[in-house]
Amino acid sequence: MLLTRSVIKIVFRYIKYFVRAKNKNSVHDPFVFDLYTKVILADKNFYAFEDIAAVRSMLEKNKTEINVTDFGTGSQAKNNNRKQKISDIAKNAAKKEKIGKLLTALCDYFQPETAMELGTSFGISTLYQYSGMKQAQWITFEGCRETSKIAKKVFQSCQANGIKVIVGDFNQTLSNQLEKVTDLDYVFFDGNHQKQPTIEYFELCLKKSHEGTLFVFDDIHWSKDMEQAWKYIQNHPSVTVTIDLFWLGLVFFRKELPKENYTLSLP
Repeated sequence: MLLTRSVIKIVFRYIKYFVRAKNKNSVHDPFVFDLYTKVILADKNFYAFEDIAAVRSMLEKNKTEINVTDFGTGSQAKNNNRKQKISDIAKNAAKKEKIGKLLTALCDYFQPETAMELGTSFGISTLYQYSGMKQAQWITFEGCRETSKIAKKVFQSCQANGIKVIVGDFNQTLSNQLEKVTDLDYVFFDGNHQKQPTIEYFELCLKKSHEGTLFVFDDIHWSKDMEQAWKYIQNHPSVTVTIDLFWLGLVFFRKELPKENYTLSLP
């Protein structure tokens, strides 16, 4: 019953988004127009997509149970520590192919040099992003030790040797790693689906952002909590442009852009 209610709420949120979402004819800023038409709407293929699909398929067939530690609420589970099948996690937690390909396209377009991801899971989303910017300094954070072990094996099998995995509670690991970088060019926030932690991680990473930084937030309409966090981020004085794609929220800090919050359709 709880799952059914959650799904119904997400459907209603999607309907609200769909009604508000605009197409390219409503975008007049050149930067946003180019991004929308050349990246978000484009259907580009990268050589790594077949390898990532093969890894996903392998994980979805693996019935092995592991002990999962969940510091966030992405799974809607009350227990912080529980057994789950690898196949179930891969099917439910890994980003869908369409979203993964969009992450690749974004990374390929902006080519960040220093990138972070909060929430590795089995590394499917990490691989999508990494395939678009292999020259970046890539750090991904995972709270669960068991899932991080699988992610490391996945990266090794795909020869994704440039990815550094940091394991532990983000409240302890993120600040420590941020002290070691000068600037952040790109951050994917996918590790906690609660309002306050999302805002706190945003504020921490904001200290290392610059005008060319891109923040990407996952599941901005997952819950009322996440929608409130998204609204806070949209209204932050450091933020100039945001793009609501329902599944993802893009955040920019470019001072040359007029402040505006776009809601754009995602095919």
